[in-house]
Amino acid sequence: MKVKGDTVTSLQPLKKTETVVIVEENKNLDSSQNPVKLGEFDIKDGGFSIDCDYERVKNLAKNKARSIGGNTVKIIAHKLPSAWSTCHQIKFEVYKMDNIAEFQEDIIWSTDNKLTWDNFKGVPKVDKSSFFCGYIDVQFNDVKFLNGKGEVSIIPIFLLPCSYVQPLKKDKYLLEYNQLKFDLLEFYSRKMRKEFAASEIDTNEKWQKFAKSIYDKIYAEHDTDIFNLETETNFGEDYSALLPWKFKVENDLKTLTEFSTEIY
Repeated sequence: MKVKGDTVTSLQPLKKTETVVIVEENKNLDSSQNPVKLGEFDIKDGGFSIDCDYERVKNLAKNKARSIGGNTVKIIAHKLPSAWSTCHQIKFEVYKMDNIAEFQEDIIWSTDNKLTWDNFKGVPKVDKSSFFCGYIDVQFNDVKFLNGKGEVSIIPIFLLPCSYVQPLKKDKYLLEYNQLKFDLLEFYSRKMRKEFAASEIDTNEKWQKFAKSIYDKIYAEHDTDIFNLETETNFGEDYSALLPWKFKVENDLKTLTEFSTEIY
């Protein structure tokens, strides 16, 4: 996929863990948040595109926005896949806004991005006091397609719309329990980065051969840890059982500092 366009104003680039929101075609920017336009761009099929679903295209737009200091991508045209191209293609503008909470749907893990109850925007259910909704997003980017080299992007993401808490259960201990789940996503993202690096996955061929087996193995370990955390702490209700988990996860993260989302 090719990103082309013009930058009007360039600000200090954002960290890759800072949030960039997507404002779809059918929604408008909030003028009260003082949107400043930084540029206008297109993402089109470059002729060799093999991974160009809508999520990938939006991620490319977010990365472009981060590179010029924008926190908002406003999509102004979206061309669906057709007989001429199997790719999603978009035209978008990049803005810097004072507050993006209205459009925020996810959070990328970092030491600065600690969860608050305001992040749990889903409708509460009666089966659990709270629910953490998140995943590890893994993509292979053909950044140097012609010589076969690429890079694997591994990002732990918390999703606001499907995470919930019962209003009467909002206490700091249950929030710590959910933060532990976010920290475990980060730990297993680090393990996954280490595995991909050791396997030297930097071509599409290696990605197709080995990526799924590595992903499935690490995610199975993650799911086992989550199961044990939930059962041993009664889904965060038993704080005394939560303490050793906090100690364990904190130390686990330290063992793989060099593969942190913030620096890798």
